[in-house]
Amino acid sequence: MRHNESVPIAPGALPLLGHLGRIGAEPQEFFRQLGDIGPVVRIRLARRTAYVVTSPALVRRILVGGRGEFDKGGPFFIPFTTLLGDGLATEPDSVHRVHRPLVQPAFHRSAMTGYMRRVTQSATRHIAEWDPHQIIEVDREMTALTTGVLTRSLFTDPVSSRCVDRFQRDLPIVLDGLGLRMGLPSIGRFPHPANRRFYRAVQHTTDSIETMIRHRKQSPEPHDDLLTLLLAPEPHADGVLNDELVRGHIWDFMLGGIEPTAALLSWTLHILATFPDHYARVQEEIDTVLAGASPTYQDLARLPQLQNTLTEALRLYPPVWVLSRTTTRACELDGHKLPQGADVIFSSWALHRHSDSFEDADRFDPDRWQPARVGRAQRDGFLAFGAGARKCIGDVFGVAEATAMLAVLLQNRRLQPVPGPRVVARRGMTLRPKGLRIAFAPLTSPKPAQDPACAAAPPNPGTGLRAPTP
Repeated sequence: MRHNESVPIAPGALPLLGHLGRIGAEPQEFFRQLGDIGPVVRIRLARRTAYVVTSPALVRRILVGGRGEFDKGGPFFIPFTTLLGDGLATEPDSVHRVHRPLVQPAFHRSAMTGYMRRVTQSATRHIAEWDPHQIIEVDREMTALTTGVLTRSLFTDPVSSRCVDRFQRDLPIVLDGLGLRMGLPSIGRFPHPANRRFYRAVQHTTDSIETMIRHRKQSPEPHDDLLTLLLAPEPHADGVLNDELVRGHIWDFMLGGIEPTAALLSWTLHILATFPDHYARVQEEIDTVLAGASPTYQDLARLPQLQNTLTEALRLYPPVWVLSRTTTRACELDGHKLPQGADVIFSSWALHRHSDSFEDADRFDPDRWQPARVGRAQRDGFLAFGAGARKCIGDVFGVAEATAMLAVLLQNRRLQPVPGPRVVARRGMTLRPKGLRIAFAPLTSPKPAQDPACAAAPPNPGTGLRAPTP
């Protein structure tokens, strides 16, 4: 494939590695700095050439333009399609157009009431198991919480419950292994114990999913959950999903619903622990609106402070922070001709800090999401769930799940920051905080004195939190 030499190339490429060294050292800043070079920049990923798009308007054209020039693909999709098969997130547009209507009913708003009831019940049980004043490794605990809550909420029969126990053991291994393979696809070829653990966990999870499907199809008992909706034919769609497709979509939902939600919860807790005045505003809203009752799906819209905080956390720390596409034919982008089959990359982390879309973009300002302040540029520039026909099918569910889980947590526990090293991003399949530790005390315990080491925040988050660079 001949690449367009007129596209400016990023500096700092090394022999053999290309820009992989810089990406491995400071990936978020690397992609952000490319914006200073131009709207389209060439990079080298070992022997592979890719084009990074840094302009929000151009990314919008790629995702929403609808001219069929860009399809799912690129270097970051290889581990998923090779190991797990195709789901909605990875399958090509021609297949996605057929399958999405078959899956859409599972995420219709009418299904949310039942999902959220099970989410709150499962989250309440999980949080009740924490010891009083237990210091939590937030990233690890939010992953465990989200794994249990999501899987037990979406798969409800006894056989599925036993499979969920295996998911909780194996999925963290799968998630870490996939994250590593996104950056180093060839690492799976080495005969290393970590690779054997990864492939074993993938096989165990696949076997569990197939067991759930087989048992559910043989069971006469009705179940109001995701698996039932996936197996039921949709009267207005052309066809029905076979077992292989159902398996791929379940993989999709677990990968898309566990680690990204855990990352969102973790970063939001980091923000609340850093900014006690804003935390107090959110806590007051939860106490006033819910008055001690478990949140329902209908309650979530009555928690705008909490929802705006989550949305701003998604902007500053988008869990899925880099995405790729492949050109389906030779095309032109910002005056540059790209060949067919070219890899096109964009970083939502960098785009969410672009001045064309967000004023004072490095500042944590949840009030920017008040309806009166949300203009078109800001709305179009928010890409935490993608955009266009390939926008994440579970976006409404994911935000509702995170809102309900955080509301339950704050109804039962008080956040107490724990002094320690600076929190940095743990890079993998998603952007997650590494080194974040928080004590979660029962609400009945007295409030501790604020530790000066944990209080270095301006009194009003709307006037000055400079979001730390992961």
